[in-house]
Amino acid sequence: MIGNRHLAVLSVVASLALLGSGCATTKQMALTKEAPAAALDQQHALALATVRVDNQFKTDYQPKVQHLLVKVLDEKGEKLAFQVGKPFRASEDPAAQYEEFLVSMSLAPGPHELQFVFTSVNTFLLHGTGFIQVNAKFKAAPGQAVYLGRLEARRRERVGDEPRAGIVIPLIDQGVTGFSGGAWDAQVVDRYDADLALFRAEFPSLQSVQVVKQLLDQPKQPPEPPPAKPE
Repeated sequence: MIGNRHLAVLSVVASLALLGSGCATTKQMALTKEAPAAALDQQHALALATVRVDNQFKTDYQPKVQHLLVKVLDEKGEKLAFQVGKPFRASEDPAAQYEEFLVSMSLAPGPHELQFVFTSVNTFLLHGTGFIQVNAKFKAAPGQAVYLGRLEARRRERVGDEPRAGIVIPLIDQGVTGFSGGAWDAQVVDRYDADLALFRAEFPSLQSVQVVKQLLDQPKQPPEPPPAKPE
């Protein structure tokens, strides 16, 4: 039989999956090693960003980035869950623990909002979930590639009544993996030249693509928790 704690875990995982991908269209990165050509034409826009997630709290349980949740700002309000795949660079060293990603999103032209970056920790016994709230809007024209900046987020120990790095329930899983007792420090940094060099080295098809800088606004401070249910 499944115990109450395991039912709680499944309930939380299901609710976050519902928010992050269950009611969202799952998307892959536009650029991969297997398909490096830029997915860019007059029916699409290409959004580029780098994401770095550091961890200085509960370093036995490094948060793993799962996906970015983007909302299309039109009358339908579709939500898109962009799976990040494997990190571009990573370190498990407790003194310098991080994951870095080259994010490339093929989108319909128009306004969008990067809402959340979802993370998780999954072991045989523990399943923790966390989220970095961004809530930053951007807009791309047909056939345009835009650079949104470098999102840097660091999980550290929570102080006072700061917003948590994740929800509280289930108590053991969220506590042991560092999400209920941790907090995020997040910022958007302009690393246009360095980041574009990384993208173009990894995906040579971008060499001839003009990329317009359109930095995201800074993440809201303090962030608010995601809704219990999709809108």
